[in-house]
Amino acid sequence: MPPTPVIIRHNFVPDDFMWLWAKYVVGFNERYHCTNCLRGRYSSRFSKARNPGLVNDRTITFDEHAGHQAIYICGVARKGYSTKKNYEHNVHLAIRPSAGRHASFTFERWHVDIEGGEALMIPSLQELQYGFQRLSAAYTTCRIFRWAACYEFAAPAP
Repeated sequence: MPPTPVIIRHNFVPDDFMWLWAKYVVGFNERYHCTNCLRGRYSSRFSKARNPGLVNDRTITFDEHAGHQAIYICGVARKGYSTKKNYEHNVHLAIRPSAGRHASFTFERWHVDIEGGEALMIPSLQELQYGFQRLSAAYTTCRIFRWAACYEFAAPAP
């Protein structure tokens, strides 16, 4: 029997973001930051670039790929992007699939209801292992990198 998929209901407006995407995360690649540190495949459904109808697709079922340990949603805010004043307004949501669980996430005016999963915190710089804390700001300020570096990935099945 396949695992219960994560289902979200959201109010994101894709045009308010430079990039808006989700990735099925299977592991961490510490050589990179941003999306490249997440091993896994992108969602075609939850993607500003791949799904022009995302503005109307308010319910997304994450069942496109199997074997993931988390789903990461990132939205890079358009407002302030050209002047590099958007960082604090970027959306970051990590979801751990968990059958029977329900959660919600609210950030600024964005809201996500999660069915079949739990929202995970994005760790602070101080929560990174010491070796990672000494990396450049490109890594340590990257919330995707901080989350992936601190997430306890299960060993892949043989």
